[in-house]
Amino acid sequence: MKDNTSPPGEIVVIGAGMAAHRFVEHLLRDPGVAARVTVIGDEGYGPYDRSSVAGILSGDDPAELHLDRSVFRDDRVRLIRDDRVLHIDRSARTVRTRSRRTYSYDTLVLATGSFASQVAVTGARLPGCFVLRSIDDAEAIKEFMESRSRALGRPLRGVVVGGGMRGLDVAVALDEAGVATTIVQYADRVLPGRLDGVGAGVVQSALEDRGIAVRTRTRTTRLDADDSGAVTALEFQDGTFQRADVVVFTVGVRPRDELARNAGLDVHPQGGVLIDDRCVTSDPRILAIGEVACFKGRQVDAAAAAHSTAEAAAERVCGGEGRFTGHDDHVHQSIAGIEIVSFGEPWATSAGAVDVVTLAPRAGGYRKLVLSDDGQTLLGGVLVGDTSGHGGLRRAVGERLRREVAEELRRTAGTQDDPVPVCVHLGMSSQELLGAARLGGLATFSAVGRQFGREPGCARCTLAVARVLMETGDQILQKKAAEVRGGRRRRLSDAGYDGARVSVSAAAGGELEPQHLVDIGGIALDLGLSLQISDSRIELRGVRRAQWPALRDQLDAVGLIGVRHPLHARWGVVEEGWDERSRSRGRHRSAPMRAESPA
Repeated sequence: MKDNTSPPGEIVVIGAGMAAHRFVEHLLRDPGVAARVTVIGDEGYGPYDRSSVAGILSGDDPAELHLDRSVFRDDRVRLIRDDRVLHIDRSARTVRTRSRRTYSYDTLVLATGSFASQVAVTGARLPGCFVLRSIDDAEAIKEFMESRSRALGRPLRGVVVGGGMRGLDVAVALDEAGVATTIVQYADRVLPGRLDGVGAGVVQSALEDRGIAVRTRTRTTRLDADDSGAVTALEFQDGTFQRADVVVFTVGVRPRDELARNAGLDVHPQGGVLIDDRCVTSDPRILAIGEVACFKGRQVDAAAAAHSTAEAAAERVCGGEGRFTGHDDHVHQSIAGIEIVSFGEPWATSAGAVDVVTLAPRAGGYRKLVLSDDGQTLLGGVLVGDTSGHGGLRRAVGERLRREVAEELRRTAGTQDDPVPVCVHLGMSSQELLGAARLGGLATFSAVGRQFGREPGCARCTLAVARVLMETGDQILQKKAAEVRGGRRRRLSDAGYDGARVSVSAAAGGELEPQHLVDIGGIALDLGLSLQISDSRIELRGVRRAQWPALRDQLDAVGLIGVRHPLHARWGVVEEGWDERSRSRGRHRSAPMRAESPA
């Protein structure tokens, strides 16, 4: 952070969740920051990991979810629990709480998070129907399950409505608690916002293998009660029904932006307080972070992004330059014992983008890359089960011909000399396809398809073509690089630049002293040269012919001497010092040095 000429003053944070915790932690990491922070939370707990509350259903200790409490032991911060802010007075710069207390602020930070949505169907609020967003929610569900199981005298049947990441977490937790669980999903697959159909199918199979049933393309229209008044079944649009003793809705979340709306702040029509990249709202004294915030028309809906907004807001308060760079859709999570990674563009939606499967589900996992039409740029990917190397692949997004992508395309290649056709559609072996592509100058998936009739839905076709494009792309890049190097040499020659390096040493055989190093650095800056230590030598690089006299004089003035290693050294030309003038002044004449090729 940068020092700020005006102290941050009184800071009030509404909300005591993960984003608020990260904001305070980042803000007060510098002992010199003169800030006073009041954090007001409406739960009876300090900040905790809300993404892990489902584990409480299967026996996890809620205390293990709490975040580092030492953050709130700082004398500059106070945490107020179980008191909800009801009103913001922007003109007076105050907030009023449920306990009728008023707090003044110089900067107000909205970190109110989001609330769980519930489907608007008959019976959705029957006893036994829940949403799961907090520790209190989890403990209420757990208490109901224990009492309901005793009352019925048998294990319970559960339904989770919603097949997103949170829904799958809840389903696994219910299953671990001994509840026979069914996931009901309106979309055509689980995790529709994260995985393609094949990847989602692998996850669904893993869920079903452990006894969790999955119903997709299913819409709930009604929930029915038994004689006790508690939920007993769900009715669906297709006329079928599902027995259930406990139902948990995980159909999404909405930002808790009612305070902002009532205070007249700009709010997105679909929810969320509008912020810029410094997390500033339409009122410059009010910031918004975490899931209540909306950046570029989209709610901040992931933990990594929420943390980033908190850090950017803390930088803003203290005069730093940190900014929120945008949403990160990277996913790395474990569901039902299976690892899931999704990054970049997980399905081919960009013009010309192509899905390339490098590991089919029958091999025990699923790996897919999304490449540009020329096969040279990675756009995204999905890895399920085998997620090895995902970090390198994620970093390679947007780059051309990165090593990680080439390795991924070769991972299941077998022998490239196999004469067997790669598939029935192309009818050629890998080598025949490579030769045909080179001969025809085919450099894109679409060009190969037009020429040979590649079947877009065939994973073997597409992978074979991707490998060919990788090989031809390597050759094209090598050719272009050679052309660039040749052109650069011609330009440098025309500019009177011989690419020489100069090894610098003390005159008269002396040793370099600290002041010499300062002098060398100053000379490099003055003449625009690069400086490098190579093989225990200090070298000045990039010396133009016209600079020789000035460089010689400047080195000579501070008691230094240089030996030149020109670009044409490989033809045997060696420079042995400067000239007769140096010797006449009593300077040490450098011993001949072995000429080296340029770096």
